[in-house]
Amino acid sequence: MVIKAIADKNTGKLLGVQIVGYAGVDKRIDVFITAITFGAKVEDLFHLDLSYAPPFSTTKDPVIYTGMILDNAINRGRELITPDELNKLVNNGKDVTIIDARINKQYEEAHVDSAINIPHDQIRKKAGELDKGKVVITYCNKGVTGNAAQNILINRGFKKVYNISGGHKNYKAQTK
Repeated sequence: MVIKAIADKNTGKLLGVQIVGYAGVDKRIDVFITAITFGAKVEDLFHLDLSYAPPFSTTKDPVIYTGMILDNAINRGRELITPDELNKLVNNGKDVTIIDARINKQYEEAHVDSAINIPHDQIRKKAGELDKGKVVITYCNKGVTGNAAQNILINRGFKKVYNISGGHKNYKAQTK
């Protein structure tokens, strides 16, 4: 499923949500609409106690992830970069390192131009081979693992690390 959520940047109040997908969309939209009805802020979403069962959801429900991502975007916890912003950097000749944090098979099927493949489970081991002075862009399929890779690099002393908002799925959709 793909979730688009909008919140007020000043108050953090959740304003609207759209979801495209199949199984589980109805449950998530009901949760979001209830949250909007009660005036929830984005940080309220990642404190929700939602039901969990492996056949139906991940341990952190997509509603919770949406709250975390919106909170990050509003409060600039971790820097995001849009596909358009990335393409402008590259087209203007900015020397960046683009890291695809997905497994090799996913990278081989499709990836961002000039990206190198360093799967998430190898980032710690390979971080020493990267230039800490360069801008580094991380990504995965949707953004979660890219954010984890971003956190690892920041904790290793990298200063300018961005994660592609929405991951490779968003990048592919935006750059068709």
